[in-house]
Amino acid sequence: MNVPPGLPGTPVPLLLSLHGALQPYALHERETGWSSVAAARHFIVAYPSAAAGLVWDAGRRSGDVDYLRAVVEDVSRTWCVDPHRVHVEGFSSGANMSARLACDASAVFASVTAYAGVSPSFTGSPCEPARPISVGLFHSDADVISLPPLAVAHRDEWLRRDGCPAAPVTEPGVPVEASVYGPCRAGVQVAWRVYHGSHFWPAGGDRTDIADRMWAFFQRNPLP
Repeated sequence: MNVPPGLPGTPVPLLLSLHGALQPYALHERETGWSSVAAARHFIVAYPSAAAGLVWDAGRRSGDVDYLRAVVEDVSRTWCVDPHRVHVEGFSSGANMSARLACDASAVFASVTAYAGVSPSFTGSPCEPARPISVGLFHSDADVISLPPLAVAHRDEWLRRDGCPAAPVTEPGVPVEASVYGPCRAGVQVAWRVYHGSHFWPAGGDRTDIADRMWAFFQRNPLP
């Protein structure tokens, strides 16, 4: 867990950052740079580790859902966390898990983002959120593990679940695509961003871009 020095005395956001399959949480911390972002933006970031061989169980009624709820409860007992601003981000297997939390723990997590993941329903596990929830989906165009068609299918599932308009607001001037669908039911939104790259976490300027976009998305989408 990273708690930056000099946090204000008021409640602050909490971000859970979920590693990829077989990836130690410390490597995910280094690759994403979330600890530096947390210091600059004044929030707490926790890096839980999957128990089952460093692979998250993104199935329905997963024990990892209970585990990550408990992580939030544990951090919130120790630090001054804003319960309306608890978010989760995940990469690869962690991305699948973050989507599962949107399905099964929308009372805890205000909004979620995922990079290089697929739908939690891909293996036949249903997804039935208790409320519309904002989801940010990030992907790369040359990902040979989480294939681009699977990413598009994942996006379209959330558009249907959240009752989003068919036409997004599309940002001009980006190399591939950056769009936001909304407002959807209950005022939520679905964000969609495609990078030039592979399955790995974006590097260089794209690493700064994905952190900025994810954090801005979280700020726009607190728990109602």
